Amino acid sequence: MLSFKSRTSLLRRFGEDEGGNIALTFAVSAVAIMGCMGAAMDFSTLSNAEARSQAIADQTALTAAIFVRDNNHKPEGDDNGYLEGNHTAEDLGYEFKGWVDGGASNVNVSLVYDDSAKEARVKVTGRTVPTFMQIFGKKSLDFEAESIASYLQIDDKHPASIALVLDNSGSMNWDDKIANSNGSSPAGANPRIDALEDSVNKFSADLSSRLGTEDSSGQKTIRMGMLPYSSNIISDNRVDMKWGYLTPNEVNAMTPSGSTNSNPPMAEALQWMNVENTYHQNEADRANEDYREPLKFIVFMSDGQNTLGSYEFLADDTAPVLWRQNYNGSWSGAWASSYPNGRNGYTRGHLRRNTDRLTIDSCNTLKAQGAQIFTIGYALDVGDYHANYRNQPYATEHVNLWNQTNAYNLLLSCASKAENFTTAGDTQQLEEAFDEIQNAIVKELIRIKS
Repeated sequence: MLSFKSRTSLLRRFGEDEGGNIALTFAVSAVAIMGCMGAAMDFSTLSNAEARSQAIADQTALTAAIFVRDNNHKPEGDDNGYLEGNHTAEDLGYEFKGWVDGGASNVNVSLVYDDSAKEARVKVTGRTVPTFMQIFGKKSLDFEAESIASYLQIDDKHPASIALVLDNSGSMNWDDKIANSNGSSPAGANPRIDALEDSVNKFSADLSSRLGTEDSSGQKTIRMGMLPYSSNIISDNRVDMKWGYLTPNEVNAMTPSGSTNSNPPMAEALQWMNVENTYHQNEADRANEDYREPLKFIVFMSDGQNTLGSYEFLADDTAPVLWRQNYNGSWSGAWASSYPNGRNGYTRGHLRRNTDRLTIDSCNTLKAQGAQIFTIGYALDVGDYHANYRNQPYATEHVNLWNQTNAYNLLLSCASKAENFTTAGDTQQLEEAFDEIQNAIVKELIRIKS
């Protein structure tokens, strides 16, 4: 055993040892950094749950108020509407991720029909399960959202034209979640195309139940079309603009294959919208009603960058990659993080396809004409994905930072505003993205109190 003198001498040497101080400082700093990261993850989870619950509250309140407006009474018995009282999110057909305590079956949706105020009031409550904060005894984090829809402020539905531009390239066969280390599919993974079909079917069915096909005068109000694409528009699967909504047979016909080129479908969507006013004008004339110019919406979903078209370079000091064009016309790149001060002959910026530029040109024209564009970047987390190739059970395909950056740049550039662009990492997030777009469209077409 060390003597008291030996112990104090050892402590003095440790205190004077700069290396020991550095190690101690690093250890303390690391704990603080890890704590901040853990807390940030927990509150990010809570924020996602709050956003999801707000979408559910808005949709439920609007649907309830529309029922009363159309039927002059609140739902009772076997009526096709939401009954007053408490429901679970699962009962109403919604899902929540596993990090919500008990899942959708433990998220409460309270609905009250207030005939005095002429409004439907909805409150959604639940709790998330934190990871880091459990260390400090915090076993759950509560979330809630509220929405009110007034019966009296719901006008007859405004006419609208909705076009879906949907990536059906070969990568839509891949899983939606990053593969296990051996290349196999992780738990809960789905082929991307299956998730897209399910999300679009729900999107179309929900819009149909909430908006119907006619206003109170019998005038048809909603037109919808779909443009699946790979290297070009997939002619066998396209659904030209029509009165009404997409059917499951039309949606489930989508089949992924080939390369990616979003220019032809976006140019076609522009042509569609250029003549939509005429269809709505003719319908107003038929119904002997005043013509109202239709609101126009584009939903543009892609799971990767365009792979066809010639390259164009755009200088950008914030871009993650340095590029240079070689003597033979080819391009080579280096990560800017590896060469923070630049590299001889290289310039920091974006190397995009001309098909990106042409797509953005069509988007800009649509926006200038008043169309609202929503965009979704799907399953673009960097990593390896199980490719679902026949006879290759562990084959994977890789999404890198450059692929992700190019895809996000295109989708963000096309969106009408930054908040109209969203990312969806997996099947449930894709459904949530379509739900949010659906709510935004309904709010544009039907006035809501709050």
